[in-house]
Amino acid sequence: MSRKPTRRLRPRSIAWISLGALSAVLVALAAAVAIGGFVAQKELRAAVPVVSKMQDQFDSDDRSDLAASMTELQGHAAAARGAADTPLWWIAEQAPFIGPSLHAVRESTVAVDELAHGVLPALIDVDPALLRPNGGAFDIAAISQLAGPVSEAAASGERAADALSGVDLRDTPGALRGPLSQLTGAVGALQPALSRANALLPQVPSMMGRNGPKNYLLLVQNNAEARGTGGIPASVVELRLENGKMDIVQQASSSDFANERATPILPLDPQVVTLYDDKIGRWSQDMTSTPDFTLSANLAQAYWTERFGTPVDGVISIDPVALSYILKATGPITLATGDKLTSSDAVKILLSDVYARYPDNKNQDLFFASAAVEIFDAISSGDFAPVPFAAAIVQAVDENRVYFHSFDEATEAAFDGSRLSGPLPASDDAQKTTVGVFVNDLTEAKLSYYTNMSTEVLVDRCSAVPTYTTIVTFENGLDEETSNGLVRYVNAGAHYPKGTIGTDLQFYGPTGATFVNAVIDGVDVAITTGEHLGRPVGRMWVVNPPQTVHTLAVKFEGHPGDSDDVALVHTPMVNPVTSTVVEVPCGN
Repeated sequence: MSRKPTRRLRPRSIAWISLGALSAVLVALAAAVAIGGFVAQKELRAAVPVVSKMQDQFDSDDRSDLAASMTELQGHAAAARGAADTPLWWIAEQAPFIGPSLHAVRESTVAVDELAHGVLPALIDVDPALLRPNGGAFDIAAISQLAGPVSEAAASGERAADALSGVDLRDTPGALRGPLSQLTGAVGALQPALSRANALLPQVPSMMGRNGPKNYLLLVQNNAEARGTGGIPASVVELRLENGKMDIVQQASSSDFANERATPILPLDPQVVTLYDDKIGRWSQDMTSTPDFTLSANLAQAYWTERFGTPVDGVISIDPVALSYILKATGPITLATGDKLTSSDAVKILLSDVYARYPDNKNQDLFFASAAVEIFDAISSGDFAPVPFAAAIVQAVDENRVYFHSFDEATEAAFDGSRLSGPLPASDDAQKTTVGVFVNDLTEAKLSYYTNMSTEVLVDRCSAVPTYTTIVTFENGLDEETSNGLVRYVNAGAHYPKGTIGTDLQFYGPTGATFVNAVIDGVDVAITTGEHLGRPVGRMWVVNPPQTVHTLAVKFEGHPGDSDDVALVHTPMVNPVTSTVVEVPCGN
């Protein structure tokens, strides 16, 4: 029986078959990615508005709609991740041109899924009422039980943040850029707060006096006389926490301490003296002059223990603007004087009207003491709405109106890097470059109530080394008629003509930057310079008669590796401060 000859494939035929097989694989891969991409983008776009809706629902006392929104979000998140987080998609990410876009979409689906299945479910059952004392005391045991859910949420938040850290919105499809920008903002705001809460919760029982009483000083900074972190600490209250119960132990005003000292109450860094004078350690009213709240806390502790002998475990600072936010949660309060404070008029009454109503210092002190007691009583009794209260605190912290320092090392470590520790980060990092400007009134009056300020930083990256020019527009809005009608305590005219405001401003550059020059109203000027908190500082002095405006600018040179994200922080003033960051366009 004869055998048919075997037909051998020619090399060209083999090549065509190989190319055909490869084409088939590529077509299948492209089809799978195309279908997955359509699904992923559709579900991502659908998920983002649900996240926004849930933020509002979390802020409401009525959480009946949260469960439905959670189910809806989880459905979108699972579908998006299921479509994009696949081996075929990962292979396609290695392709040139389209690869970065695919990577950005996939990582975004991971972030949404972590948010939907890890972060929010862990938080949804947390009872906001835990923020409210019951019978004058916080439930320490119940608060401690939050450690598990918060730890779980923090871990998921970290994974979501890690996923988004590699996403460049410029690589994402145009239709996704807006929604993903919202998502990035939500995760960026939530994740640091979760990490902080996770580190702090183990310290809460001790902070609330479970193992013995804790004494905290509450500084109420008066922004009507500006200082670096707000204003003079005109009112100081000693709070005691024991087993979660809060009590006012002692109250004092700045006049109760030994001021006009020959030498500072504590040794001061020579650089601090250069930039702020040694008066910050010789007058209790000046302890809040620098943006270093740790220094302010140490000075407050020294003054308090010298005068009253009570041990101090920590120092809290707040201002009347923050108190007005809190009044949105507590509702109006009536003082012992008969005056009523509401969220809309508290700032005006506390920082302006009080001086006309009570022209002598003693009655002013009684008024402020009564305000502090009544607001404290509303909080300690739990007579407030917990969600608006939390929102008020968050807003105040965001505006650098609340600070905290603990003299317990473990507790202070839990706050390390927090905005509660001070307005400037300990150092700039790859994520953010920070500059700052801080205001100290030299008038010895209460005229900061009438000042208006705007701030701007010009970022110039047109050369190998970036520069940062911080510009402050400073206005004395007081007119002559109003000035003449003010009581002497408000408008003393001790160092300047009545109505004129003298101001010391300290400009802080980025970590490790170099001072370049300073300008006032377009004219180069020589100023005092130094270094503080690892940053270059320029000190400028300006005098504003009524209805005048001055523009001050200080320029710093940074480093090629500085972060593209630039932040500008400033003294929290009575009147809102506009703050902008402007990238200088480069020529062709």
